[in-house]
Amino acid sequence: MTRNAKNKTPAQAKADTAAPKKRRAGPFQYLAQVRQEARKVTWTTRQELIVSTIMVLVLSVIAMLFFWGVDLGIRTAVNFLLSLRP
Repeated sequence: MTRNAKNKTPAQAKADTAAPKKRRAGPFQYLAQVRQEARKVTWTTRQELIVSTIMVLVLSVIAMLFFWGVDLGIRTAVNFLLSLRP
């Protein structure tokens, strides 16, 4: 068996470095931690929100026009192929 620098087998070394079990927090402590984390959140400014909303709307319109064009092209191609049938 190989040994590490502390002269322990790999299984013993792994057992020594295992994290101790954490104690579960109660509901009030959990809510306090949630509030503490929520204070760290950086919220967007009104200007950033407006710019992001406009970008989403513009990109949605571009995607709509793209898929409308693809649908129109496929529909036209299928109708043309079906019209060739005797």
